[in-house]
Amino acid sequence: MNTLTERFGWWLLRSIAAVMMFAGAAVLVAGLAATSMPVGSAALSAIGGILFQMGALFVVLGGVAIVLSRPHGRLSLPNERAETTEAGRPELGGWLIVLAVALVALPVWLVLRLLPFLAEWRRVADFLAASRWWDGANANGAGLVVVPIAGALVPPLLELIALAGFVAASAALLRLLLTRSPRFPRVYIVCVVLLSALVIASVRGAGAAAVARTAVERLMEDTKSRGDEDVQVRQGLDRYSSAVNTAASALLWTSGGYLIWMPAMFLSRRVRTTFARRSGRDDSTPASASGVEAITSPPRWPG
Repeated sequence: MNTLTERFGWWLLRSIAAVMMFAGAAVLVAGLAATSMPVGSAALSAIGGILFQMGALFVVLGGVAIVLSRPHGRLSLPNERAETTEAGRPELGGWLIVLAVALVALPVWLVLRLLPFLAEWRRVADFLAASRWWDGANANGAGLVVVPIAGALVPPLLELIALAGFVAASAALLRLLLTRSPRFPRVYIVCVVLLSALVIASVRGAGAAAVARTAVERLMEDTKSRGDEDVQVRQGLDRYSSAVNTAASALLWTSGGYLIWMPAMFLSRRVRTTFARRSGRDDSTPASASGVEAITSPPRWPG
């Protein structure tokens, strides 16, 4: 029977997957609207196609995560079909020790790799707080200025969410692994599905950012902006592209470090025995009569 903590954990995973599905539906509609506009630039059509892909990805993988997050569903894992006593459960060993080390090393490496990316986010937060641009966003249509700013922040925001997801998921998975919880393989699979959706969306978002940068550079060439402004804009675009692309690459490599363990959750005998369901009795302890039974039922004389 699931404990309150386990039920909360499953509820949290399903809630995250449901939010991903709803967000994917919204992005899907935005992508369809952008690609179906009768008049639009090639850059807008390309970005709309990327949004369509991201939306479909969120809807599909979010739905898969919801199905997989039901431990009593029809799809059971090998360890959930096995049963063992606590005394018969093997200790952590072999490649599971390597997996435990990976669950610590991968998020640490990712955070260190993305320190410049996080520094850029701090600069953005300080700028937005100092400029107080939101205060006048609703005045006389000034909110239209918010649209390109929000659009530019979507790719790095996805990357920031993916970074936080890797750190949080690794902490939870490490605890389940060290306690040899029977829920570990299923939780690992669900987390990898959700994180993969965020990583792929981050990579596609970086592609959309590259398309938008090319469009801005062409617009600058056509309008022949002043030299100082042109240099400042290009420097800003360079920093933005460098931060987004670096984060997308690091997230992709980190995701690969989690994906390589996925087949073992289905095929490994060590996973099946280490994380097998606990039986209600312990066969290693021989049954013995109680004190009352020993008095009332003494052993018989042979004969």
